[in-house]
Amino acid sequence: MITWWMWMVAGFLMLATETLVPGFFLLFFGIGAVFMGFFQLLFPGVPLWIELLIFLAVSTAWLAMFRGRLIAYIEKRNPPKKVDSIEGETAVATEDIAPGQVGKAELRGASWNALNLGTVPVLKGQRCQVEKIDGLTLKIRAM
Repeated sequence: MITWWMWMVAGFLMLATETLVPGFFLLFFGIGAVFMGFFQLLFPGVPLWIELLIFLAVSTAWLAMFRGRLIAYIEKRNPPKKVDSIEGETAVATEDIAPGQVGKAELRGASWNALNLGTVPVLKGQRCQVEKIDGLTLKIRAM
């Protein structure tokens, strides 16, 4: 027989372990175990199989209702960072590039195809800002 304090200890251990293991699964099972601790305090003598059934039902319900919302909230507050994004960086034209035309530009020591998105030509040696990247083509605009 599992006593109320065993449920509480198991629940708080799961909640503590959630801080070490990513995924937000143990959080909801920890909440379910703490719930069962209070449940058993209020209703002692419930058979173990019913306790386990209630524990699984409560944990699964919390998991289904709140895990997606919690992950969405965290991702909204901490958007994933682009580790190696070159958008916004400065490239140098290695040839004249007319508006709407493709030419060559250098960025990070490599030569790239570059599409001039601006309305003014980019001259050889001129610095330009990378607005987007499409495959191996930089979309640039004169600075």
